[in-house]
Amino acid sequence: MSLRIASACALLLLALGGPARADERPRRLNLLVVTADDMNADSGGWNGSTLGATPNLDAFAKTAHRFVNSHVTVPICQPGRSALMTGRVPHRNGALGFNPIRRDVPTLVEVLRDSGYYTAVVAKAAHMAPAEKFPWHAVGEQSLGKQPAKFAEKFREMLAAAAKDGKPFFVNANICDPHRPFINGTGKKVKADEPLGGARVFKPAEVTVPAFLEDLPRVREEVAQYYSSVSRFDVAFGLVMKELAAAGRDADTVVVFLSDHGMSFPFSKATVYYNGTWSPVLVRVPGQKESQTRSEMVSSVDVMPSVLELLGVKPPAGMDGRSWVPLLKGEAQPDRDFVVTHVNTVSSGKSFAQRCVRTKDRALMFQGWVGGPDKFRVEAMSGLSFAAMNASTDERIRARVKQLVDGESLMLFDTTADPAERKNLIRDPMYAADVAALSKKLRAHMKRTEDPQTKAFEAALAKN
Repeated sequence: MSLRIASACALLLLALGGPARADERPRRLNLLVVTADDMNADSGGWNGSTLGATPNLDAFAKTAHRFVNSHVTVPICQPGRSALMTGRVPHRNGALGFNPIRRDVPTLVEVLRDSGYYTAVVAKAAHMAPAEKFPWHAVGEQSLGKQPAKFAEKFREMLAAAAKDGKPFFVNANICDPHRPFINGTGKKVKADEPLGGARVFKPAEVTVPAFLEDLPRVREEVAQYYSSVSRFDVAFGLVMKELAAAGRDADTVVVFLSDHGMSFPFSKATVYYNGTWSPVLVRVPGQKESQTRSEMVSSVDVMPSVLELLGVKPPAGMDGRSWVPLLKGEAQPDRDFVVTHVNTVSSGKSFAQRCVRTKDRALMFQGWVGGPDKFRVEAMSGLSFAAMNASTDERIRARVKQLVDGESLMLFDTTADPAERKNLIRDPMYAADVAALSKKLRAHMKRTEDPQTKAFEAALAKN
């Protein structure tokens, strides 16, 4: 371990309130990044849910710093993980959709492996491509993602392998719940071969349908299935944290948790609507002072530069994200009052380009696909919920379906008055100043990052 890295780690721990002994050489910190798959931000009890589906995550949240206004850069599995692992927006890392990143873009795995770390991943390895840009020492297969006990067993093996090699570790533990298919928790007998893994099975009458959906019987049924899968996620999360503690590594490991994006339902996953991109980051740092709740607007591209600073590892050039570690030390950062999110190509291979610039009370969305050959259609619309909404004859629900499948090129939402983002205010003169201010922020971001959708956005503004 170099003197520069050791000194950086020691100084950072002191700044965050950690104890240090003059006669003790600083030990390199490990990194554990745990992700949920398609879990809404408010599904955890620590962030508002009253169902009790996430006791393990809730316990961890009490010990962690909480970035409650974090949004993922891309609310789709592979491009979202590509952004997380490069610190770059999709059009600057090359992964616009389910395609590989560019080979000249450094990844978190490369940087830490080159710095002497043992690197390992459980599940979702196929969503980080090409393989040579993600040189893991060990890979846990995808099938473990919904089997809590086997998932934890593989994590234990990875910790042991790192210890045997005498290396600090970086493990990316990707729990595959509550991704579809959900646990069949409709109140009927659960299928005999359903791998529950100790999860609680919720009935439709027990759950609350999120406000951005419609409280129809089939929607409620699917929300219950979803929360049953959230419970299985939490079982896996709890077992991983137990293994970390049993190995004696919780005291020298930075632990980061986030979901890759929102739940796989209409107006969430694969959209830049609020529930698609909102994904709080929880981070626990060894020796930290009391945990903080941070309200600044941060993004998933900020995770890579942040964890590298926490580990005392030099960051590569070219990242779009910025470390939020200074915020934990009480320092102010400019431009933390908004965040920009992106969608390009979806899992079907079709392009449904979207951009959003979001503050705490406003959201300006651009949908570049409107007027094109296809109506909006993504995997999150394949279940019971969209089918029920689409079959409804209620005029209000029909308008909501039209909002999703037909869209509008530009939309402005007052998210204080309209948190479900149902009423487009783009042509309301009372909000003209908001449109102008947010358009300026989004245009500046697009030009700075050389976004290929810049001209289309400017054309939509000109027509408005």
